[in-house]
Amino acid sequence: MKRLRDLLITVLGLWLMMAPGVMHFAVSHADAAWNTWLVGVALILITAVSRYLVDTRSPWEDLACAALGFWLMVSPWAGFAADTVERSNSIIVGFLVTVLALWATVVDADLRKWMDDWMHRHHLLR
Repeated sequence: MKRLRDLLITVLGLWLMMAPGVMHFAVSHADAAWNTWLVGVALILITAVSRYLVDTRSPWEDLACAALGFWLMVSPWAGFAADTVERSNSIIVGFLVTVLALWATVVDADLRKWMDDWMHRHHLLR
């Protein structure tokens, strides 16, 4: 299941890198194009590092991807919310990335065990 999720997030990252050219983002909104491109690169790097360099399961990848997805959803209001194409792309892809990353945290048994252990150590669960 992790492989499929990583593949989907990687594909969404690739889409984010191509979206400014494919969707003809407004020239006056270079910040939207840079934001989209950089988040796409970050998503690809996170999934690649997690998959090929760090062979163990760690919650940092899911949390980082979820944070980037959340940023994509709110970033249009940092300067390019007026343009419907850029805003819609950012919100839709951000939502998909966030859902995929958070779904992994809910479904993954190892991650649930790590979270339970952490909560017990910090006396959040009894």
